[in-house]
Amino acid sequence: MLKAKRTDVLTESEPPSELVGPGRFPQLKSKEITLMFSGGIDSTASAIKMSDHYDRVHLVTYKNGYGHYYFERTTNRVMELNQKLGNRFRYTLISTKSYFDQILVNNVLRDYKKYRSGFIWFMGCKMAMHMRSAIYCLENGVRFMTDGSNMDTEEMVEQSLLSLSMIQHFYEDLTVEFGTPVYDVKRADSKRLIKELDLNMGIEVMDRHLCIQPTCLAGELYYMPYLLFNKRVKHDEYDVARFIEEKSRIARAIVSEYFSRKGVDLEALLADRRKQLEEAGPRARYQVAS
Repeated sequence: MLKAKRTDVLTESEPPSELVGPGRFPQLKSKEITLMFSGGIDSTASAIKMSDHYDRVHLVTYKNGYGHYYFERTTNRVMELNQKLGNRFRYTLISTKSYFDQILVNNVLRDYKKYRSGFIWFMGCKMAMHMRSAIYCLENGVRFMTDGSNMDTEEMVEQSLLSLSMIQHFYEDLTVEFGTPVYDVKRADSKRLIKELDLNMGIEVMDRHLCIQPTCLAGELYYMPYLLFNKRVKHDEYDVARFIEEKSRIARAIVSEYFSRKGVDLEALLADRRKQLEEAGPRARYQVAS
């Protein structure tokens, strides 16, 4: 892996593409897609499916800096996929700690008093990831974004339909088209797809496959009742919606600041992308949305 020059990029499998700069915007790549990737069952199945429809799949993984370990597992999964599917995947590991701090951690006690639920940690973390994914797409001229959200794990607040719908709107505002290709795919079908390529399935415990993706200690503890006893963690949808709406404004400001530091006017960049989309017109493509 190459060492990155940018402060938030930890490793990447290819040299960085300097496509964005003052007065310089990238040409949109409609045959490429970005996938938020852990190497677990759902994101691996998504990667395999996307490789059937896109010439290039950008795999992005995030490290939040708070009890997040074993990222070598994701690197190993990427190597497996490239070996099996012909080097179709570009991999980047990015730190979201500073963004997570701004979105939640710096004011976590105040936010907990306001929302009275631990969901804020996980939704805040995931919003930092989605925000950085939007930046990645804008920097690299990628039109489409996706992740491995699945209805079988919709008890996780960040994978609920409400959350995904609001996140989709966040991306749309930034001219990125977001969808969830395996949301209604049965996990048994995803596992079958992975086994057909003879990829590592890890250690199977009940319905989980361990040691194939990074470990988040906070997530393991919070969702432990569900994982062990099938006892769902309940979240108030009104509070979740309020939280996402509030944090989306912060995330949008971070995106603007990110590009400002590069000497790039975000609104001009978005206007250029919208113009390209209008000129391209409607076209037949694989629908990443479920």
